[in-house]
Order: sequence, then C-alpha cells, then structure tokens
Amino acid sequence: MSSDTIPIDPNAFLPNDDSTTTTTIPPSILIGWFAALIGALGFGSFAVPIKGDAANSVDVDPLVMQSYKSLMCFLSSWLVLLCGQEFTFTWWGIVSGLFWVPAGAFNIFAIRNAGLAVSQGIVSSSIVMVSFIWGDLIFREAVKSELIAYFAVCLIMAGLYGMSFFSTSEEQPEHTSVSDNDNNGEEKLDLMRHESSDSFDSSNDNSSMGPLEISERRKPSIRGRPILICGKTYSRRNIGLCSALICGVWGGSCLVPMHYAQGDVKGLAYVISFSVGALTVTVLLWVARFAYHLVKLKSVWEAYEVLPSFHLRVMLLPGATAGSLWSIGNVGSIVAVKHLGQGVGYSASQAALLVSGMWGIFYFKVSVCFHSMQCSRCLGLLLFESLSYVNTSDWY
Repeated sequence: MSSDTIPIDPNAFLPNDDSTTTTTIPPSILIGWFAALIGALGFGSFAVPIKGDAANSVDVDPLVMQSYKSLMCFLSSWLVLLCGQEFTFTWWGIVSGLFWVPAGAFNIFAIRNAGLAVSQGIVSSSIVMVSFIWGDLIFREAVKSELIAYFAVCLIMAGLYGMSFFSTSEEQPEHTSVSDNDNNGEEKLDLMRHESSDSFDSSNDNSSMGPLEISERRKPSIRGRPILICGKTYSRRNIGLCSALICGVWGGSCLVPMHYAQGDVKGLAYVISFSVGALTVTVLLWVARFAYHLVKLKSVWEAYEVLPSFHLRVMLLPGATAGSLWSIGNVGSIVAVKHLGQGVGYSASQAALLVSGMWGIFYFKVSVCFHSMQCSRCLGLLLFESLSYVNTSDWY
C-alpha cells in the first residue's frame, strides 16, 4: 500500500436515512417539568393545615398564618447551600416579597371563607393568565404558534376554574346575607365593629391554654358573620372570592423580578433572596398594622393588645407544616420558571389544583356527585392536554 492511499470510511456508503433520526428532550426541559411537578405537589398541599381543625378552633388571622409561611420559607431556604449552591443575594427578592406576602394573606382569607376548591380555582386561573402575559408579551418567550398558545391558556383557565366549580359541594354556605331591612342588622353591625377586639384581643388570648381548653372555651366562630366595609355589609364568601382574584392577579407576578436580577441568581440561587424578601415584607406588614392601631387607639399597649395572637400551642405545628409544604412548592416553581420560562413554568405549577382537589375528596371527604366527578376528570384531562401545547418551539 502506497503512503498516499486515502483510507475509506465503511459508513460513507450507507444510505443517509433522515427518518431514523430522533429528537431528544434537553435535560433542562426535563428538569423544568419535574420541578413544576414538585411545585404543584407543594402548592396543592400547603392549604390542608389551613383548613384543619386547629386553624378553625382559634379562627387564626390570615397575617398570622402568612407569618408562619414566611418564617418557614426563610428557614428552609438555607438548605439550598447543602445542595452545593453558593450564597447569592439580590435586592429583587424584596420586590418578590412585595408581590407574594400580601397575595399569600389574601389567599389564606379566601381559603378559609370561600372554600378550598373554588378559591384555588380562581387563584390558579388568574396566575396562569398573568404569568403567560408576562412570558409572551413582556419577555417574548418563544412559542411555536401564538394562536395555539393563547387558545391553550384559555383551556387551562377553563380547566382550572371548571374543576373547582364542579368539585364544590352543593351545601349551603354557613352565613346568610344581611339586608338593609334585617331586624338583626344593627346587632350584626355592632359585632362587626368590634370584630377586631372580639377575635384577637389578647385578654382572650388562647396561647396559654392547651388544645382541649381552647376547644371548650373559645368564642363562637366569626366565620359566619358578614363583613362591614365602608358602611355596607358583604358576605364572607363573596369577599373571599374577591380575595382569591386579588391573590392570583397580584401574586402571579411574584417571580417576575427574578428575570431582572443581574448575574447568576436564578433558579436555586434565587431562593434565599426570595425568602429574605418575604420575611422582610411580612415584618413590615406587622409594623404597619401596629402603627394603624396606634394611630387609632392612641396607646402603645392597647395597639399591641389588639394584634392577633399567634396561638403558638395550637398553630405551631400546622403553621410550620403549611409553610414547609409551600416552600417546597416555591422552590419547584422557581426552578421551573428558570428552565421553562415564566409563561410555562409558573403556569404548569398551577396544576396544584388537581392535588388540592384530591385532598378535598379523600382527606376532607368532600361529597361530590358522580356528574361533578366526571366533569372534573374531563376538565383535568383538558388541562394537561393544553399544557403540552403552550410552548412547543423546538425545545426553545
């Protein structure tokens, strides 16, 4: 063989069959969808302790429960350092806290007054739309078809709200509306004017009692009473539904500031910044609430007295559990947004409604008719089918 002989590749003469090529899913996409699943499990389970007997026994204030969530979010966030994540911080976490903390308090009020299923349907539907608007109109995240994408989002919203609607028990609400001609109207208005001291006065604080003493000595629940706003009374269910809408619209932007953070502070690197912002905003809300009572009552001690109790003996375990579950969901959603984008990642985590629906049926034993169950299943299938069409642009 001469030295100038060119070696022949035996594969060079094989037919080039493009039909045998396969498309592989990038690992980052798989990580994003797995994180969205974790987010859905966490978000769908955190409300279970809020609806539990412990929270109902003391009529826990929404800001108190939100404080438990914020504290657990802060404490658990440092675990990312054990996963090899370097410590990073951005002030955009404070902005995220400004979105999440008020929305979280509204969400707790909605769950306790409008019900778990319908309130979470409104919250999730609103978050899906807000997240997709940010992702598509503001961040210009790639989608293969604008028309299909918007149609899919509409299907997602219909599926989320439909599942909550058809899974709602047909029982009548506990409260009754109060009309202007109600004979007991003045008495109820007087109760509402004294609601703060009636519910949260530390002279009636149950934090020093055991759980059995609380169940025996607690005051009658205020959940059935109407709410007085600007001289007019509204049912707690209606205000709860409005709170759910506010939560979804306002809280749907809580991870948007992460997109504006400079440097490598996205994904797990953003968890600590988010938790610091959440705890900071929670403390500021307590200061603002105290200042409001101080101006109104002209006494530091009385302003402190009317602040709601944390009911540590009763609510420490449920509050810590709710906060831990939410923190797991939050970490999942943050990672999902990093890998899938705002429009897809945060929207996918709103499949939490399926999880909360299962809790309602199998744990809280919510009775629903067979027709309602079938509608829920169909709409749930519609939800997941539409999710697969939101972003299909060649894996970005």
